[in-house]
Amino acid sequence: MYLKYFVILIILVLAVLFGIFIGSKLYSGTVSKEAEINIKSTVKEILPAAEYTSLVYHYTSVITHSEAAKLFSFDIPLTEKKAIYTIDGSIKMGFNCADIAIDISYNSIVLKMPRIKILSHEIYPETFSLYDEKTSLFNRYTLKDANAIQLANKDEMELKVKQNRGLYLQAMKFAEDQFKQTLENLPGIKGIHTVIFDWQGAK
Repeated sequence: MYLKYFVILIILVLAVLFGIFIGSKLYSGTVSKEAEINIKSTVKEILPAAEYTSLVYHYTSVITHSEAAKLFSFDIPLTEKKAIYTIDGSIKMGFNCADIAIDISYNSIVLKMPRIKILSHEIYPETFSLYDEKTSLFNRYTLKDANAIQLANKDEMELKVKQNRGLYLQAMKFAEDQFKQTLENLPGIKGIHTVIFDWQGAK
């Protein structure tokens, strides 16, 4: 008889302990609404207000160009021209900080990051240099040709950057290093929360 009551008592105690355990787990994964709002406000104040450049890619292009005047898709004799040029440029990669979403849990701050994109691309016409040129009497290079060659190279360089996953990874890592170091040293976050990055479109 007593054994029966003893077993029931043990079961009740275990049930209470289990409930306390589950409750503590659920509580540990949340923070109060007020604390969440304060953390989000603090993070938003620290992050840049608009576009953030996380990588600047400097390059020097070697451009080999050749063409000839055509008639019915055939090259016209004595109109061929060839040239080798170089030109410098820079491409800025980053994102708009206004597109960052923030999620808060008990011990982590998750920054949902937008995709890295090309923010700007500048070429420097003053560095446009001719290394070799061969022209015909009837088809010489003009200023219009030079401008067209520069613009075509600009488009080609942007395509190369978009296909270079390594540059995107570098841009992401630099942003993570900068934001993590800054945010995790803030009062109210230091030693309490870990900053985690969730990049949109990252593989």
